Amino acid sequence: MKDPAENQFRELSWRQQLTDAERAALHQFLATHPEAKADWETEAQLNSLLEKLPEAPPVASNFTAQVMQAVERETAGRTRPRNAGGWRWLSFQTWAARGAAACLVVGVSCFAIYQHQLGERRMMAQNVAALAEAYSATGPVPAEDFDSIQRLDGATPAKPDIDLIALMK
Repeated sequence: MKDPAENQFRELSWRQQLTDAERAALHQFLATHPEAKADWETEAQLNSLLEKLPEAPPVASNFTAQVMQAVERETAGRTRPRNAGGWRWLSFQTWAARGAAACLVVGVSCFAIYQHQLGERRMMAQNVAALAEAYSATGPVPAEDFDSIQRLDGATPAKPDIDLIALMK
């Protein structure tokens, strides 16, 4: 296939039977290039098999237009949804997918709310335990004035200082 003369002989054999002069030139070429002989024999066998095939029926004059229309129909069929009617949103698959997504969102939301409430309850229990410990350590006197002391500060409600309460014991 690298030699242009070999390509020329191949193309000639594809189109018609080689003339005597062309066959003589081919034999001379094959004598000088023995490595191309196996390829040429394969090519000759293939050409003889192709000649035995029946002639193809003539192609219609608008064949290209028909092919292009078929391609356009196929392309349009791929881009259009399967259920192109106005009732597509009512199909079972759509409802099933939407229902599954909604159940997932509700389930995750409920779990998140439960975890948040659980954390709040734990924090409240710790605060109550710390307050009870502080109350038992100091007695009822600081608790009586707690509201007035808290209003004087003007800041956010103070959390009990556990270390300070432990030192007071």
